[in-house]
Amino acid sequence: MGLDSYYNSYDYLFEHKDSIMKFFNRSINNQLGKTKATLIFYDVTNVYFETALTDLECGRQQMDFQDRLQEEVQLAYESGELDAACFDKEGRLVPGQKTDDFIKKIQAQKIEYLRMRGPSKEHRFDLPLTSIALVINEEGIPIDFYVYAGNASEFKTMAASIESLKQKYNVKESIVVADRGLNSAANLKMLQSNDLGFLMAQKVSNLDQKTTKAMFDPEGYVPIIRQGEEVARFKVVKDWTKKGKRKAEDTKCTLVLTFDKKRQKRDLAVLEVWKQLVLKKQAQGIKVKPKSSGWASIAKTSEKTEARIEGIDEETFEAKRRLAGYAALVYKNAPNCQDNDAVPDGRLAAAYHELNQIESCFRIMKSHLGLRPMYVRNSNHIKGHILICVIALGILKLLQWKLNKSGTPLTISEIIRALNSATTVPIKSGDELMFLQCSRPQNIRKGLERLSQEELKAELAKRRKQPNQLEILFKTVGLVPPARLVNLKEMGRCLGVRLTTEEAIPELIKDML
Repeated sequence: MGLDSYYNSYDYLFEHKDSIMKFFNRSINNQLGKTKATLIFYDVTNVYFETALTDLECGRQQMDFQDRLQEEVQLAYESGELDAACFDKEGRLVPGQKTDDFIKKIQAQKIEYLRMRGPSKEHRFDLPLTSIALVINEEGIPIDFYVYAGNASEFKTMAASIESLKQKYNVKESIVVADRGLNSAANLKMLQSNDLGFLMAQKVSNLDQKTTKAMFDPEGYVPIIRQGEEVARFKVVKDWTKKGKRKAEDTKCTLVLTFDKKRQKRDLAVLEVWKQLVLKKQAQGIKVKPKSSGWASIAKTSEKTEARIEGIDEETFEAKRRLAGYAALVYKNAPNCQDNDAVPDGRLAAAYHELNQIESCFRIMKSHLGLRPMYVRNSNHIKGHILICVIALGILKLLQWKLNKSGTPLTISEIIRALNSATTVPIKSGDELMFLQCSRPQNIRKGLERLSQEELKAELAKRRKQPNQLEILFKTVGLVPPARLVNLKEMGRCLGVRLTTEEAIPELIKDML
């Protein structure tokens, strides 16, 4: 089986992506004993490619672009956006005001090219990117994913993802949990129109004057006590209006203001680091552009464009110091839920903090499952590659869920380390094919780089005393770990498959013998 065959399999995966994900979700729901997700976690990341040129620079359109373009043309004709005068005898678009506006609309949708440069999550602005929107359930298991151009806006692609999710899985009366990067009045209104609730972070730096005053007012806060000490507090503001660019986008919801002492300490420490960084760059004579975030936001310059740093913007610095420790959430249940006016309880407040699960999912796919860098260029192959990574992530998360349920929890890193240790070597013993367990060389410092020699020895000694993690994995999924040396039939019994003849062994293994 050559490399081309593997690449060709990506075409099959792309073609059947929706049916594969639907089957995967049915299987997961059967395992979990669930019929619908009450909380849906949504976030977007991007991945980079091992190439310097974008699809635009290469002149490489998405494989399905012509079909999607034809669909858009047909819809525009049926809606009256384009009339018969916009087409020639062969049905091609002719130049004109209407067709020019239509082409600009298509270009704004970012559907022609996939690998494009954009704001990189990993600061790889020099390489083309592809954006991935991932949807997971409360257990951190993927429900679906969507792939967009690397220069597509997260704000604008969310509506397309949610609409597709609703159509494929009939998702409704669920709460979508997302970070503040996706919090816009238009998106909140869109979720409500799709019969979904929302729980999202809200920036406290751009609250209106009345709300900001209420946030700093200690009256009305409910303390959160741990071990007899107040560590945080929260205040609920009902019927708060999230204002949009247009009046029609305004959305009434519940605003939850929070203050956390641990967060305050961290925020103040970050500000001090920024301050020292600005002073260092001032001494170096570095120029900066005015920015609203990051260390450059507290840099003082005399120009509205790029200019030399003149020092610390004390007014901005003090405003950020005052906001240290404060955060906010906006919440509203699905429109048709009976408890629509209920104040978010501890479960919902905790639900937002579970959003870091989706960040963990992205890290797992990038670091353990080979999500990036990508080496494929065909847009169908790119989506097929992402599908494999998402399914692999789902299997890992399901395995982790089963381990937790059985009372033998393991981290994803521990699961992967245990699976990597499950290696065998095929050998011939007379006329019989045998399998000998062997171990791979391991980097014992992986994940423990900051430990001293003595601490490393203590950690490794502790691990040796723990139960064999590979045996735990076998037991959790109802299998029996093989002995050190087994024949073909015994190996099949341990793996729960039928391997009764050598013909069942791939040609690759036979070539090794």
